Amino acid sequence: MNFSSAFKVTLAAVLALAIGWKIVLPPDYQGHLKEDLVEFLERKNFDVVATYETGTLIIRATTALCQMHVAKLTPDGSNANLIRHLTAGAQRSFVVFRGEMYTQQPVVWTVLDYLWSRFLRELRLTRTVSPVISVAENSSCNAERLPWDELQRSSTNHRSKHDS
Repeated sequence: MNFSSAFKVTLAAVLALAIGWKIVLPPDYQGHLKEDLVEFLERKNFDVVATYETGTLIIRATTALCQMHVAKLTPDGSNANLIRHLTAGAQRSFVVFRGEMYTQQPVVWTVLDYLWSRFLRELRLTRTVSPVISVAENSSCNAERLPWDELQRSSTNHRSKHDS
């Protein structure tokens, strides 16, 4: 076997392992995000309707005085403009990530968290990725006062149940 054919065989083996690893690895698990958000908002006395618009989870939460849209952002923020379009008319907005509120998505942190979570997932140490949530509201909502850190704790609880 000469150098060229040994290289081709090695390259084929590495490629097969890389593709096989991707097939075996489950996709990012976010199965409880919708349920967690709906349950959280219903506990806060909102009427809640969850839909998927152009593949993006959008939750409409309302009370007599408040209209709020809650949506899942991608870690790199690539769907932020779409979400702004879908939630047009809101007077205020903020982003919730790992239980903290931000005026804009902290893209560097959300991408780093996503990459770290993905690495841990490949090692089978976790199954979930921390959600990045956009909240758009009218001026009478005061959604900033909601205990958004409860979502992080809920996500962690679901994570530990799945990882067991």
